[in-house]
Amino acid sequence: MFKNIQKYLLINQPLLWNLKIVPASLILLSIDIIFFILGYLNGSIDFHETNDSYGSNTNEGIIIFFSVLVSILSTIIWIVYYFKNNALKSFYPKNNFSLFKEWLLILLICFLNCTYIIAFNFGKDTRVRGYYTESEAKKRCETLSQGSFFIEGSYSQHYNNDNAVAYPDDMTTETVEAVVDSVKPKDHFYYRGNRYLNFSLIDKNINSYSFFDFKEDSLRKIKIKDWLIDNKKEEIRTIFKNYLAIAKEHNLKANIDQNKWLDLIYDYPKFEKYKNVGNQEFEVSYDYNSNGQIKIDSTEQYYKTVKGTTMLFNRYYVPEKQLNYAYDKIAQSWNNPSTNLESFLIAFFVSIGLSLLLFSFRVTSGKNWLIAVVSLGIINIVVGIISAFASSEYFYFGIILLLFIALFIYFLVVISNKKGKGISGITLNALLWILPFFGPLLYALVLKIAKEVSGYNLVVDIGLREKQFPFITFLKEYGMELLWLNVLFIFIMMCFLSRKIKQWRGIAEG
Repeated sequence: MFKNIQKYLLINQPLLWNLKIVPASLILLSIDIIFFILGYLNGSIDFHETNDSYGSNTNEGIIIFFSVLVSILSTIIWIVYYFKNNALKSFYPKNNFSLFKEWLLILLICFLNCTYIIAFNFGKDTRVRGYYTESEAKKRCETLSQGSFFIEGSYSQHYNNDNAVAYPDDMTTETVEAVVDSVKPKDHFYYRGNRYLNFSLIDKNINSYSFFDFKEDSLRKIKIKDWLIDNKKEEIRTIFKNYLAIAKEHNLKANIDQNKWLDLIYDYPKFEKYKNVGNQEFEVSYDYNSNGQIKIDSTEQYYKTVKGTTMLFNRYYVPEKQLNYAYDKIAQSWNNPSTNLESFLIAFFVSIGLSLLLFSFRVTSGKNWLIAVVSLGIINIVVGIISAFASSEYFYFGIILLLFIALFIYFLVVISNKKGKGISGITLNALLWILPFFGPLLYALVLKIAKEVSGYNLVVDIGLREKQFPFITFLKEYGMELLWLNVLFIFIMMCFLSRKIKQWRGIAEG
């Protein structure tokens, strides 16, 4: 089948025939599908794992290594066939946009060859999302977040910050110490007009999931606190019931039920006398040594030696660590998946860079290509050293941008004069290689200069910065969109340069 297709393309579409676009695309797409399947198989969740299970993702590093290896080998094999024939050297007739179309097809091959990791991650995300719909996953994460309020974990910090702290202009060591002393933590806090000791159950934090922002987490904490203060035991019992139902569904072990859990933590109205419920059955005790062990509440925990290792066991526990680790993955797959626009943008920029390397070799010569590599490398080293000694980022960014403009003008002058190519074959390679970096370098230079000139770095308050410097705020907020705009700039420039390169090829060498 491939032979018949290639024979047809040789007669009717010689460019597609020479690029081996049909067999190359089908093979590369097949490899992408294979990596998607590997990602799907690797995306299964073991609900018994925790973040301490260091061997859980050993396959991922191996797959990444092989994806890079396959990408390199595929590129080499394709290049061998692609470089067998060169229409430019054979003076084969071409129209004005033929070189631009050739570059686009090279870019397509390079992109398909740079998306193996994206396909792998997309397969993983697809598998993880397959466990629950987004609404169901969010509902379960809310239940787990509520339950974490009543499990061993962190507490809020309460400071004496009822009034704003005034920092005098003539600050001395004594005034600094006075200010610091004024915000030292108290041993109590107030909530709804009631006084509670720090480390009261009312003081507990909750675990967050990427489904929820800070405001939603805060409102959830307030709702739970209000239930406790209003003595709504049934609402609390329902949280425990739903939490343990999720644990049971995944065959995770807990040694208490909802009634026992409620008895352990419920000390209305102050909630100061309660038992900590552990987030797992046991853990390795790194604080235990031959001289003794850290002091623990023996009614909540105890030490036990298992196969020569001292373990700290919880008398009461629920599988919080396992559930949090698993459902954090599920939440991330919906809200912050591995495959997103940023990952595609990175793959696209890598593809553009690789395609320009191949295209420049195609339209010039191996000699010019190698000289350009050495020359551009030396220029970068020299400019980098000078920038380091001058401690200035402006110099490096500015020189590379000026070099691009100078190379572009020189190339147009050579075409206009038609007196000989000279060193334009070398400079054309450098021009094409710098092209993808022109936009990011210009962005970084403008942002750096804008910050220095406007005094942006002298303003500490973030909110005031955003209002006082709208241009800088715009650049920072829309950095990703500007990178996509740079992609459009590259396409426009390549459309223009490909036509000029066709004219340049007709100029005599000497």
